[in-house]
Amino acid sequence: MADFSRLRSQTSDPAEADALVAAGGGRFAFASEPDAGFSFEVDQAIDASFSVARYEIGGEWESSGGFDDLVIATVVSGTYFWEIDGDRASGTRAPFLVRPGHDFSCSSENSEVVNIFLSPTTLQDVARTTFADDDLTVVFDSAQTRSARHSEYMLTAATVAAEYMESGTFRHPLVRASLFHTLSLAALSCFPLSTDPRERVQTPAAQLDSYRRAVRFIDDYASLPITVTDIAGASGATIAQLHAAFRTNAGTTAQGYLQQVRLSATHTELQVADPATVDLADLAGRWGFADLDRFARRYRETYGRHPAALQA
Repeated sequence: MADFSRLRSQTSDPAEADALVAAGGGRFAFASEPDAGFSFEVDQAIDASFSVARYEIGGEWESSGGFDDLVIATVVSGTYFWEIDGDRASGTRAPFLVRPGHDFSCSSENSEVVNIFLSPTTLQDVARTTFADDDLTVVFDSAQTRSARHSEYMLTAATVAAEYMESGTFRHPLVRASLFHTLSLAALSCFPLSTDPRERVQTPAAQLDSYRRAVRFIDDYASLPITVTDIAGASGATIAQLHAAFRTNAGTTAQGYLQQVRLSATHTELQVADPATVDLADLAGRWGFADLDRFARRYRETYGRHPAALQA
């Protein structure tokens, strides 16, 4: 996840909008009447493993097409109706899946949309590690979320992803890795799968062994864009088993321990750096903390003072 690109552009020509969507990984044909006030603006951050795109589309318009990736579409505002394989629903503040190979069309007016692009192959790798099943095939049964609660969670996750992109913290590899992990697990939990993976309970000895391997892995690779999925794979446990092992042996989760190690690294940097040259937002982002205020609170809770105090 070391490299990423940014696509930002706007147009009032539906054909040019088609080309902009194609540049970001989609195949769509927009249609709008000449006097309908059509406008199209895209801001998209593209990583090797996933992508986040925010669209502002004005006027009345229609579109049809599809994506090569699995796309979680989140309509933040406006009027928006979608149709997939004959099923039709409102997409406004109700995230839905656009799956490769499924017929998709929509009609809308003055909408703001956040799309999350996930590679089906990469998502399947995450699922196989998550459930410790090397033969698991990810197939989603529906375009709609499991429940209103899952819809709200997915909406929040997509909104946060767009905020990270717009704030600039998306440029940090550790932030992108954490965001990819969060969005992948959100997709697997919020939308119904055709299979029902069953969780297995580890013996105490196996749990302790998984914990020790996970700690070694985190201590060795915390400076790299590793995720809980990577830690689970290195420890030989499912994600649920991994978190259970950390709660039993460390009173936290694997993600919590990873953040502790990274927070310690920021503390070490602040101790030896020239205060005049330290950019706290950049330091936090480099170590995977996307929100500066949350980073500062956690730092103060751990070390008894605000990180900016070291710059006084």
